[in-house]
Amino acid sequence: MSELNEMPGEELLAAVRDRRASVAEVAQSCLRRIEEREPQVHAFAHHDPDLVLRSARELDRHTRSAPLRGLPVGVKDLIDTVDQPSEYGSPIYRGRRPHSDAAVVTRLRAAGALVAGKTVTTEFALFHPGVTANPRDTARTPGGSSSGSAAAVADNMLAVAIGTQTAGSIIRPASFCGVVGFKPTFGAIDRTGVKLISSTLDTLGLFARNVTDIAMVYQAIRADSAGARPLSRRMNGRPSSRLGILRTDRQKADEGTRAAFDAFVARLDGFPGLESAEVLPPADFDHMVEAQTTVMEFEVARNLQYEYGEHGDLLSEPARAVIERGLKRSETEYVRAKRLAERIGAQLPRMFHGLDGIVTPAAMGEAPLGLAFTGDPLFCRTWTLLRCPALSLPLLRGAHGLPIGVQLVGRPHHDDALLATAAELMNSASSDS
Repeated sequence: MSELNEMPGEELLAAVRDRRASVAEVAQSCLRRIEEREPQVHAFAHHDPDLVLRSARELDRHTRSAPLRGLPVGVKDLIDTVDQPSEYGSPIYRGRRPHSDAAVVTRLRAAGALVAGKTVTTEFALFHPGVTANPRDTARTPGGSSSGSAAAVADNMLAVAIGTQTAGSIIRPASFCGVVGFKPTFGAIDRTGVKLISSTLDTLGLFARNVTDIAMVYQAIRADSAGARPLSRRMNGRPSSRLGILRTDRQKADEGTRAAFDAFVARLDGFPGLESAEVLPPADFDHMVEAQTTVMEFEVARNLQYEYGEHGDLLSEPARAVIERGLKRSETEYVRAKRLAERIGAQLPRMFHGLDGIVTPAAMGEAPLGLAFTGDPLFCRTWTLLRCPALSLPLLRGAHGLPIGVQLVGRPHHDDALLATAAELMNSASSDS
């Protein structure tokens, strides 16, 4: 039998529900793994074993029915927690203690989840890295900005973790660490109590080791659970999922990623229940990356005005550079970028017509060596600006045998259908390998 910390979240919850394991035993299993691996991985910005055990025993005392009772979850340090510091990865906020939980943490606790610690974020969820290493190879970056969340899940410290994405901060770390990362439709999870850097882009999401656990936690914490669907949806013997292949940015990936992605695409039509078709993007689609960069930098500069003006000496050079680029961007440039996004967004129904999702590489390649560079979010920027739901699925391997994700993208507000497609794709790929 697997250690409790290694079990899928769904199985873990069943063990607690059936009293085959207590929440305290789950917590102790995770704490042993954290004690063993945290000195190498550094996934946590704040971790209090005594608090975790007290919280676990409280959940054991109150055995009310709750969908996530006993599930160990990490929370990115961009997100407020009343019982633990929230420092945003910045010395400006060292020791900051929030007066209340963020809305997503409130929902987690109400659902019975065990909040097991605050995971490392890059500084203000930008590009200056924290101390976290990739558990697949600690000489490499885990990606950013949700570095600790991806690493903790990949290393079996936790079943699930919460992250945020403004450019590629869920999809890219999930790809580098070999886990499932899910960025829902913009606004699907309430971001009240999360440090805002971009009102147009900031999106809360999830990491887990399988799609089922992502879907399970998402239903418990989303702002609107209407329209939830089961993950299996085969109908009338026809292929239940039709995937679009978008090759626009593929040439910008490294050689190993191109080869792995092309081999994956060549196998797709042989997967049970799946078929594929090439997708031609609308005109001006290739300008969306620059548009996302414009919107992000313009809004970051204004949302971090206080930090830049009052504590500029405590900002990293990369953070100052983003802010200063944003301050130089004009209102006209910003409005033009947003209008382009609206124009392309209006064409998404045509682009996705007859498709259950579009697949692209999730990252440029394997996790880069060293911890100073968290990787390029190129393949994520467009979809984040278009507010599309997206997942990184650990289906590829690079030249060094390290994971690379396949990014599966859906239409906004079709999250449940996309999760069902992701589950089918994972199952089909597994049965084919």
